[in-house]
Amino acid sequence: MKAFRTISLTFVCLVLGIMIAWQYSSVKINQVLAQYEKEDVNQLIDELLMEKKNNENLKARLQELQREVDAFKNTERGDQQYIEELKQAVLNARIMAGLETVKGEGLVITLKAGGLIPVEDRHIEELINELKASDVQAISVNDERIVAMSEIRNAGEYIMINARQLVPPYTIKAIGDADKMESSLNLLAGVLDKFEYYEFEVDIKREKNVIIPAVRDIPIDMLTPVEQ
Repeated sequence: MKAFRTISLTFVCLVLGIMIAWQYSSVKINQVLAQYEKEDVNQLIDELLMEKKNNENLKARLQELQREVDAFKNTERGDQQYIEELKQAVLNARIMAGLETVKGEGLVITLKAGGLIPVEDRHIEELINELKASDVQAISVNDERIVAMSEIRNAGEYIMINARQLVPPYTIKAIGDADKMESSLNLLAGVLDKFEYYEFEVDIKREKNVIIPAVRDIPIDMLTPVEQ
């Protein structure tokens, strides 16, 4: 009977030991798994944070590139605007120099002798000077553009302008304010009064579309621009 109790107790202790050992092993495994799971979660969090940072960097780079594109577009528009302004400035300079055919509202004046006194260079010059005094913007005589270098002089039976022989009747075209030009010409004891005294035949017409051609060739081979 005593031996039986000893064996039974030993068996119970053995079973308890096995159960305790199994339980300890199970807890250990769970702890290891939990550690691994914790490490996986931390790794995932780190990866997510890294991806978030990468996205923020990419977003910042995208914004930077967009600013560069916008700056380039603005520069391109600025360059194009500068080119257009430069073209306009060149065109304006050519117009002022008489190198472009122009049109506009103005007067067409026909002048010829009606008596014994012929129309001479000084009469043409006087008429042109009176028109210039009224802020005329372009003038021609028999389609010869009058510019700063134009010469007007008698040459026998002709009047020479820009080295070309002109014969009467002389047609003077002027683009500008028609009212101002006519007022200037009709001043008391002015040009038209003198022409009437000389018995010149003068016809003045207003036109909406006066066309004045560009100046013909003027030699500039002796000219050199001065560097500023």
